[in-house]
Amino acid sequence: MSSQAPLWSALCRQANRISFHMPAHRQGRVFSREWIESLTRCDTTELERTGDLTVPSEHVKEAYDLAAAYFGAGETWFVTTGTTIAIRVMIASALFEGDAIIMPRAVHMAAVHAVALLGLNPHFVTSSDGRRFEDGQPDAESFIAAMRTRPDAKAVYVTCPDYYGRTIDLRMIAVEAHRLGMTLLVDEAHGAHFAAAPGILPPTALSQGADFVVQSAHKTLPALTPASLLHLSKDGIACGRLCPLRVAAMVRVFQTSSPSFMIAASTDLARAVISRQGYAPWQRLTELNRQVVDLLPAYYQRVAPPGSDKSRLVIDYSRLGRGRKEMVAKLDYAGIDAELVDHRRIVFIPAIDHPESDYEILARTLSSVLPAENSLFAERHVRRLKELENLRDSLFSARASWLLTPRQALFGDPSHAERSETMAKVADHAENHCGGAMKMASHAIAPYPPGMPIAWPGENIGERHDTYIQMLQESNVAVYD
Repeated sequence: MSSQAPLWSALCRQANRISFHMPAHRQGRVFSREWIESLTRCDTTELERTGDLTVPSEHVKEAYDLAAAYFGAGETWFVTTGTTIAIRVMIASALFEGDAIIMPRAVHMAAVHAVALLGLNPHFVTSSDGRRFEDGQPDAESFIAAMRTRPDAKAVYVTCPDYYGRTIDLRMIAVEAHRLGMTLLVDEAHGAHFAAAPGILPPTALSQGADFVVQSAHKTLPALTPASLLHLSKDGIACGRLCPLRVAAMVRVFQTSSPSFMIAASTDLARAVISRQGYAPWQRLTELNRQVVDLLPAYYQRVAPPGSDKSRLVIDYSRLGRGRKEMVAKLDYAGIDAELVDHRRIVFIPAIDHPESDYEILARTLSSVLPAENSLFAERHVRRLKELENLRDSLFSARASWLLTPRQALFGDPSHAERSETMAKVADHAENHCGGAMKMASHAIAPYPPGMPIAWPGENIGERHDTYIQMLQESNVAVYD
């Protein structure tokens, strides 16, 4: 069978592993037998009886309206081709070619590609005092400062929460954005579950004044990959900041003409499940996360700053003196798949019905990893990690170094006269002032996951980028370069 369908066989071998990663249905364990058996029957197309996901009416519109009511939106769309497409729809609905948009450098590649596709003018959020943002994620004050330096911008783009469950105060950003006439766009891909348990989980982006919000339903809700939600705020529609008709047009531009009814139906079911179950599953997860941390040796530390998503479990293992390869191998041998293992942190995403037995195996597995015996080696290991983090944060927090616009670099014709003239000037500048050739990123260069670029298309890249990429590749971290 494997020689005839190797991909199918590889996926089938995942069936009995312990899943602490997306999608949150845990290889279908969340789904009822009835739902699993009806999956292939749900794989249909636009018919008189099934409706049209891009021109919603009757039962499709009812499902959208139920989702909007539950998540606190004025209007909601199901996007069956992932949050990558939902991000494109969101940005294209809010801005036009040439418009300025304020955003951090460290955003998901989907946003980078949307900026390039639409010919937008990105203005990076940076620190006035030269501070480095941890993982490239600015604080609210830095967003506000950036907005005030570019009041002509049409929108501000924020990722909240980030991959590690950290959040920022969106209310402050929303108030200032609306005062300046900007639209607030929020990538809430990892926070689709926030609406399920106010007070236990962080507040939603919509409740804090966001205008557009995209969410990956499959990341934290029991929906099929790559189910996504696009929300328009009630206030944004009412005051005219958002145009629902343009959103509908952009859905038709970017969404496939053959959207998956299976994925859309799983989004509808996921909303029904979490609305019916209420607070209890999320309270249980936060307690299980706390309990497993209490069982771990002291050299493990939980990463859970104030305001973060406590249903997500992030463990810092750096004080072990062990490298990423060792931790990945140890988890894999125990049959555990984490969402992300970086150079010092492991991200676990539990599902709403996660069994306590999985947590027990996780605690035993992590506790069985002993710290490095050589204390000097462990100290050097920690120092090296600090150097890597400083390099990462300096790259993620750097000011723009454009040689071409993202659109020119990603889609321009190298033989075009204007582009050739620009590159000739760049080469002359490098020869006269930099002592050598200047390299340009022709596409986004990003570690994956989480898929945030250290260099955007059209930017200058240098030795620091090369050093960081080499250090990541030595740890078997995939880099899109």
